[in-house]
Amino acid sequence: MHYGKISSYQTGVVVPLFSLRSKESIGIGEFLDLIPFAQWVKNCGLDLIQLLPVNDTGEESSPYSARTAFALNPVYIRLQEINGAAEILGDEPKKHNEEFAKHPRIPYVEVVRYKRKALRKIFNHQKAEILRDEQFNKWIKQNEWLRPYAHFCSLKVMNDEASWKEWKKQDKVKTSDNLFQEWMQWIAEEQFLKAVAELNNLGVRLKGDIPILINEDSADAWHYPQFFSLDNRAGAPPDMFCYSGQNWAFPTYRWDNLEKENFSWWRARIKQAEKFYHAYRIDHVLGFFRIWVVPEQEYTGILGHFMPAVPIYMNELCNAGIPRETVRYLTSPNFGEEQLGNWFGNVTERVKHTYFEPLQGSPGRYLLRKEYQSERAIMALEEEQFIKDELLNAYWNRIFVPSSNDDVLWPYWYWYNAPVLYTLPEHEVNVIKEIMKNNEAKQEGLWGENGRKLLSVLSKEADMLVCAEDLGAVPNCVPGILEDLGILALRVERWTREWKQEGSPYIQLNKYPRLSVCTTSNHDSSTILGLWNEHDFDKDLYWKHLGQSGRVPAVLAAEHVKLMIENMFTANSLLAILPLQDFMALSQKFIPANPEEDRVNVPGTIGAQNWSWRMPCLLEDLLAEGELNDLIAKLVGIRKQRKLE
Repeated sequence: MHYGKISSYQTGVVVPLFSLRSKESIGIGEFLDLIPFAQWVKNCGLDLIQLLPVNDTGEESSPYSARTAFALNPVYIRLQEINGAAEILGDEPKKHNEEFAKHPRIPYVEVVRYKRKALRKIFNHQKAEILRDEQFNKWIKQNEWLRPYAHFCSLKVMNDEASWKEWKKQDKVKTSDNLFQEWMQWIAEEQFLKAVAELNNLGVRLKGDIPILINEDSADAWHYPQFFSLDNRAGAPPDMFCYSGQNWAFPTYRWDNLEKENFSWWRARIKQAEKFYHAYRIDHVLGFFRIWVVPEQEYTGILGHFMPAVPIYMNELCNAGIPRETVRYLTSPNFGEEQLGNWFGNVTERVKHTYFEPLQGSPGRYLLRKEYQSERAIMALEEEQFIKDELLNAYWNRIFVPSSNDDVLWPYWYWYNAPVLYTLPEHEVNVIKEIMKNNEAKQEGLWGENGRKLLSVLSKEADMLVCAEDLGAVPNCVPGILEDLGILALRVERWTREWKQEGSPYIQLNKYPRLSVCTTSNHDSSTILGLWNEHDFDKDLYWKHLGQSGRVPAVLAAEHVKLMIENMFTANSLLAILPLQDFMALSQKFIPANPEEDRVNVPGTIGAQNWSWRMPCLLEDLLAEGELNDLIAKLVGIRKQRKLE
């Protein structure tokens, strides 16, 4: 869909679809809940709604863990809306909803299982009629992705939802089983499009979210294995928030094979999104410039490397005067008795004989045994945590990460701090530092070329407005290329700072790029209220950034949230899109005792607290919140009246 001309500063709200609640929804937000939510958005003078991904994730609650890049999640279907469902299900949905409502957060798995069971019941009652439906059969033929997806889902059911790599049964699937999967998608799309049509009538735009990566246990990785590298995982390098980096456990792409087929898989994915959205967010856009690749045997992201990237070659090091034996030492270091004693104390002898082996030709020196040269092997040991931590330190103590080619090496992220580096003569240390510096300088051109090529495909494939999530360590080439392609960047206020300056001052909002989306927080961070409670958050610095003087409040009240949002709305960014939680915090009524309750996800953690937040009131009640809605409309109106030069 076409976004349309932007003639004024626009404002939106972002919310996970699963978080919406209405009198009609059962246990979780549904596609049709977008209609009353859009009415609230319209009443508040907002321009758009941004959603998290709505792809099918099976029983995985994370919307970023999709089992397909194309299919919608059937959990968002409204059962009562299906023709004949009321007679088939009776008051069963109401009873289940009463049970689901007792949970403070969404009991995702229970809701998924009930809804699929109910959908199957409806399908079985109406199967003959569904088979004769010409529109349904025509729709199946129009969607090439549907048949492999349906077959994949049926095989997963047959194999008790196990990963496709572990399937024992791959017998012929019943036609009716595949048909059921296809029918659920037809119903889901029908309801989603109904909601989108109403948004169009209200003049409210919808922004989607396209994750860069796909779950390994997905119909796409199963059906199109040539497009995925299944021997490594994507992640993020270490940063100020995570010392060991991130391993997202998703496969990376074989871009060479995708390019051979003119990126047909990605083009089809964008076209599918265009059915529903006026705009979309490219998740982790930096991955299109270079992705952080982690070997399959590793658990964290610390031993990854960027791809594409210019490696360091063995000959380059040797020609610079670094002996080949020294390079091997810097790739897999050995340790003396004293070093091991410093690490392991009174258990040194046991640890040494269990996990290390003597270095041939060097008495008193030891190497980590091959069977323990992986993070997964070390972390799986039944040992005290301090022993595992020190084994990891020994494993990480290196300058280079090896590749499958002995002549190709990758720099270890913390090479400059690795103890092994400073066991070398000073002149060799200086040579290595110079090689590393030169290697770093070679990357930008390659990354810029790669990012421009891939993003040109995405940005030109459809008529949607394209926005990027460009958080993290951003290569210098990224801002210019995004601007050239008309892709909006992202500015999260708390992280938009002059990090290289003393005190890391905030960048003033009037300095934000015009082609950007600004926001107070996102689904992976705390809310405005939660930020205030974080122990390492400098309240004094932020308070001055707001232009406030006097005593900094110990606890935020609605009046303080108003100041923060007013400040955000002065940004030069074309779009300001704030989380629903931050808008609702403008009313003291909706400020929770514990702000952590309003958090959607805590990266690096697993548990029922993630991806299960539900709004604190029904949509029908939110529509009736006159004072809150009037305040939002006033703030949005002031932003909209600013002259867009």
